[in-house]
Amino acid sequence: MAPITTIRPGQRLADDESLLALAEFLHHGVRPRERSLWLAMLDSERRMLPAVVPFHGLAADPGLPFVARLGYVWAAVLGAITRASTVLVLERPGAEAVRDSDRAWHAALHASAAEVGIGVAGFFLATTDGVRPLTPDDL
Repeated sequence: MAPITTIRPGQRLADDESLLALAEFLHHGVRPRERSLWLAMLDSERRMLPAVVPFHGLAADPGLPFVARLGYVWAAVLGAITRASTVLVLERPGAEAVRDSDRAWHAALHASAAEVGIGVAGFFLATTDGVRPLTPDDL
């Protein structure tokens, strides 16, 4: 698959390869200096909604207030869409080896999404080394 060179509302991300291409596009090959979270939203047909939301300067461990607010945002924006989902890219400095803080963010964000009925279509870790999906084996 050719790399995604632009994000277009309505673009269908039908498979894991296209989700990874989106995560790589969002990361854009930068050398992160702080922990950030990129949030893309998909409708029931896995088409991109017209917003990608970055959160910068996050702590190593997910804080309950932030995660709860994010759940509220998901519910407000996606609540009316049956089978809506999100793509999450956790970006941080350092090597690609999965850290306990990455696992904590993964668990907290999945729990928050599940609490408001939103699926997680993909969760990716973006580091100085590049982008990789976080898989059950990593957790």
